Amino acid sequence: MRGSVFHITGANLRLGHKDVSLPKIGVQTVRESKWLVILTIGTAWLTTVVFEACGQQHCRCGQREEPFFKFMDDLHNFHRPTAQRNPYEKRIETDRHDFTQSTTTVGRGVVQVEAGYTYFYLDENEEIEHGHATPEIMLRLGLSEDIEFRLRWTYAWRFLDEENNLDSAQDLLMSLKLAMTDQCGWTPESAFVLRGTAPTGGSNWTLGRAKMGVDLIGNYDFWEYWKFFGSSGYSQGGLGDFSLLPEEPETENFAIWSASLGFGVETTENSTFYSEWFALISDGLPNHVTVAIYNIGIDYYVTDNFVLDVRFGVGLNEQTDDFFSGIGGGLRF
Repeated sequence: MRGSVFHITGANLRLGHKDVSLPKIGVQTVRESKWLVILTIGTAWLTTVVFEACGQQHCRCGQREEPFFKFMDDLHNFHRPTAQRNPYEKRIETDRHDFTQSTTTVGRGVVQVEAGYTYFYLDENEEIEHGHATPEIMLRLGLSEDIEFRLRWTYAWRFLDEENNLDSAQDLLMSLKLAMTDQCGWTPESAFVLRGTAPTGGSNWTLGRAKMGVDLIGNYDFWEYWKFFGSSGYSQGGLGDFSLLPEEPETENFAIWSASLGFGVETTENSTFYSEWFALISDGLPNHVTVAIYNIGIDYYVTDNFVLDVRFGVGLNEQTDDFFSGIGGGLRF
């Protein structure tokens, strides 16, 4: 159900690239930063219990016994795989459309393709800005049961007026997802994502050099159909997401911290609903940026291997788009 629209973890939310002065660090910035503080407190549970001991070195959940960090077993037996789960026993789960990615990997030998379209709207001082991003394509390849490799690419347009309209491809995003823990007692299901960019984008959106980022993601099932999830992340240069780039991205050296919290519920046999809050805060920009977002979405499972999604979101502070929406889906082979 979960995934990133904007892959610093992931949604392409426009901050706007107008010639306007963003507020410097001060009282207003501290006030806006409360969104990140609130979310970080909430995700502290998810990001710390991952490292709690569940026994000495192993955690037994159900009938399986694995190292506490699941992917470590795959590293030791990469060419000699042990007993594997059937990757098709559960229905597809995408790494797109909401901000928080899923904690699952696709499974050994599985290929999964995800894509979509997002529209952004900003009305600031009677200047209307429109943004578009597509195909938001992500290719996920299961290297082992608990390790997957991903490639993501998209193209973005920004329309303000004829002189300031911009469009080009974003930098190619590559990442490894490592399944960390199963849900066991108070320990949530979790995953770690290591990201990197290659400077392949067009002149308007490229960072001009490689950048790195990390995400820690947690998910906890409760009752029968409900899930609670969250993430914490760090990315150099916002990993080239066009919505987070300053006027001269190739000369700026900055980072983005992120946090998210949300819940999901299975509404019917073929559909799920999620509600999510997330925040982004810049580090190293002369003009400080804090973004707070609330969004909702629905996934509809056409089959166990094919899902469609729709989403809507609103900004919660002045430095964020007024509204965004998108559609997309994923197909598992």
